[in-house]
Amino acid sequence: MKQEIRVPEVSDGVEKGTVIGLSVSVGDRVEEDQTLLELETDKAVVGLPAPFTGTISEILVDEGDEVEVGQVVMTGEPEGEGQDEAPQEEEPAAQEDERGEEGADEEAPAEDGDRPASDEKEADADREEDRTAEKTEDERDEASEPAPDGDEDAKEAPKTDAKKDLPPPRTESTPPDQVAPASPIVRRFARELGVDINAVEGSGPGGRIGEDDVQAFVKRVMESGAARPGGAGGAVTRKPLPDFSKWGEVERQKLSQVRKITAESMAYAWATAPHVTQDDKADITAVESFRQDYNRKAPDEGKLTMTAILVKIVASALKAFPGINASLDLASEELVLKKYVHVGVAVDTPGGLLVPVIRDADRKGLATLATELNDTAQRTRERRISPADMEGGTFTISNLGGIGGTSFTPIVYAPQVAILGVSRAEMEPVWDGQDFAPRLRLPLSLSYDHRVVDGADGARFLRWICSALEQPLMLAMEDER
Repeated sequence: MKQEIRVPEVSDGVEKGTVIGLSVSVGDRVEEDQTLLELETDKAVVGLPAPFTGTISEILVDEGDEVEVGQVVMTGEPEGEGQDEAPQEEEPAAQEDERGEEGADEEAPAEDGDRPASDEKEADADREEDRTAEKTEDERDEASEPAPDGDEDAKEAPKTDAKKDLPPPRTESTPPDQVAPASPIVRRFARELGVDINAVEGSGPGGRIGEDDVQAFVKRVMESGAARPGGAGGAVTRKPLPDFSKWGEVERQKLSQVRKITAESMAYAWATAPHVTQDDKADITAVESFRQDYNRKAPDEGKLTMTAILVKIVASALKAFPGINASLDLASEELVLKKYVHVGVAVDTPGGLLVPVIRDADRKGLATLATELNDTAQRTRERRISPADMEGGTFTISNLGGIGGTSFTPIVYAPQVAILGVSRAEMEPVWDGQDFAPRLRLPLSLSYDHRVVDGADGARFLRWICSALEQPLMLAMEDER
C-alpha cells in the first residue's frame, strides 16, 4: 500500500523551502531515516528522512521547486505491506466512502486546487455567508463615516484613498462579481492594515485567505517598497525595472531561499525600526597581544579569535544594560526584557549570510566560547547546522574585520534591538599626554532601534564595550547580576 511522504515541520516559523537536491530515484530501495532530498529553508539546509524502509514509487518534485510544510513530495511502498494485502485493507474504507476508491482515482489527475464536491459546497456556503457578512460590515463602516450633505463624491473618497497606493486587485483570479474567499474576521483584519483583500493570494484550500496570507502580503509590499514610510501620502510606489538587455547581455539567477528571506527580513527591519548608528574605537593593543600569546599554545579547535572575545564582552555588557537585551512588543505596548543572553554571530557562507547563536554566552568562559564558536562557524559554512541553531538570539555581532573597511552601518536583526558591527583594526598614532605612541585600534559600529534605545544609552553601551576591550580585568570587578 502506497504511503505519502510529506515535508515535515523542521522548525518553528519555517513554512516552506526550496528543494536543492534529490538523493533517490523512482524504484530505489531506502532505509528508514535515509535522506531522500535536501531542503533549503530560510535558516538552514535540512535533509528529509525516509519514514519507512521500502521502495520509492513516485517523486513529485524536482530540484529548484519550492515546497511547503505538509506538501506531499514522494510516495513509496513500505516493506511488509504486500500488494495482496492492499485490497483487503482498502475494502472497508471503500464501502464507507460513497464515492469509492475508483472515484478518488478519477479525481487524482485533476488540476491543482480541485476539491471534492462536498468541499466545494462547503466553500460555496462559506463564500455566501462571507458575502452577507462583508456587505453588513461594509454598510456599517460606511454608516459610521457619513459624507457631508450635498457632497456625493465624498462618500466614495475614504475607499479610494485607502486603496490608491496598493497593487491592483488580482482580477484574473477574483472576478468582480465574486467575493474574495476570506472570512469576515480576516477581511476586517485586512481593512485594519489598509490592505485590499482582493490583492491577497490565499494559501488555503481553493485559495482561501487567512490572516497569515494578509501578513505575508504586507511583508512583500514592504519589501518591494510599495509601502515604505516617507514620501507623499506615506508610501512610495515601486517602479518597474527597465529592459536591461537593451544595453547589453544580462543573466538572471533565481534567488536562493536564504537570499529571499534575508531581503524580506532586512527590508522589514529597515522600514519598521528607526535606525541610529554610533561609531567608536577601542584600543586593543594589550588584548591582541594576549590573544596571540594564548594561540601559540592552544589547539587548533580552541584558537581564540577577536569575535570570541567580543562575544564574552558583549554578553557582560548586555547584563549591565538589560534594556538592550530586549524586544519591543508594540501590540501589547510592552518591552520584553530577556533574562538569558544568546549572542548571534553573522557567518559569511557561499549560500549567503547566516547567523548561528551562541547560547548562554554570559555563563561561559573564553576557552569554551572560542571552541564553540570555531565549531559553529565551521558547521555553518558547511551548511550542517540546524534551524534551531539560529533561533533565540538576543543580540548580534557582525565582524567584517577579516575583509576590511573602517566602519559600516549594520541593520538590526529584528526582533532584536541592537547589532554590533566590527571593522578591521589598524595601528594609529595616539597621543598619550607626552608623545604619540603606536596603538592598535578597533573600529566598532553599534546600530540600534531608536524606539527602544536612546542615544545616550547607545553611547554608554558602546563605550562600555570599548573600555572592557582596553581593560579586560574590569570585567572581573563587576558583580554578578
